[in-house]
Amino acid sequence: MKNYHNSIVISFMGVDGSGKSTLIKKIINKFKKKFKKIKYLHLKPYFLLIDKSTVNKSPHNFKKLRSNFSSLIVILIWLFQYKIFFFINRRKKNQLIIFDRYAHDLLIDRVRYRHSLSLTLTKKILKLFPEPHLWVFLHASPKVIETRKKELSRKELNRQIREYIKFSKTKKNSILLKTNNNNPNNLLLIKKKIETIISI
Repeated sequence: MKNYHNSIVISFMGVDGSGKSTLIKKIINKFKKKFKKIKYLHLKPYFLLIDKSTVNKSPHNFKKLRSNFSSLIVILIWLFQYKIFFFINRRKKNQLIIFDRYAHDLLIDRVRYRHSLSLTLTKKILKLFPEPHLWVFLHASPKVIETRKKELSRKELNRQIREYIKFSKTKKNSILLKTNNNNPNNLLLIKKKIETIISI
């Protein structure tokens, strides 16, 4: 593999049950011998840059959103964490960084993060965030997703699926993959995209 200068950052996006964790495991297994180090993070970096991947299994149990002020403070803390993490890691060689969800998830699922800022302000702040080299959006039918994880109402599930697809179209460096079944072509496509980024 080429001895490139910058870390490669990939973000996997999609509703719970779309297959993110399964595909991430396959990517890690596929590239573990090719990269000097692979970092896996859930949503965001943490203070002291400790890799954590704990997941809130019932994100929609929180009904009350934070105040606008608290939401603003939270997203600014996230911005600080992302900026510091990217500053430290961007020039490390032969490193793959994988995010399961990304800060921009705030645009799709506000209840999960108890976020109450307006979409307009949220979008403006998110423009300040460093972006991954590749966005990977996973899409499965609501029926298939509900057999994997029954977390959202069908109405909310359909809404989020539409929003992820819509958001994927706003990013040039993105791919949208169907994950209704275990399609080996998905892994090959991501592999090809990573190799293309490395060759640039």
